Amino acid sequence: MTAEPASPERLSEVLRLCTVLSDRALDALITGGTVPADQAVALAKAARLLQDHGMEWPPLLTHVMHELADKDGRSVPEPAAGPSDGVDLQGLTRFFAGFRTKEQQ
Repeated sequence: MTAEPASPERLSEVLRLCTVLSDRALDALITGGTVPADQAVALAKAARLLQDHGMEWPPLLTHVMHELADKDGRSVPEPAAGPSDGVDLQGLTRFFAGFRTKEQQ
């Protein structure tokens, strides 16, 4: 299997799909469900691919990766670049914490 260099169009599609899957995973975490293992692995692989190509992770992916790592007691590698200007990840965390069920608190 020969690896082709990733074109900007393909990386853009990876970003789009990564955001969609991150949204589903975060929804599962907020509602007290579990993220299927194959989805968590797909997110981790996408994060690694983006990191290998020097691309910034979508903020939602960063948040989900940290949530999954916290749940499993693992650490998450930092994205290639910091969060976009104007993105308050701590504020998002506080906002979404309000949706957690009493069982999770």
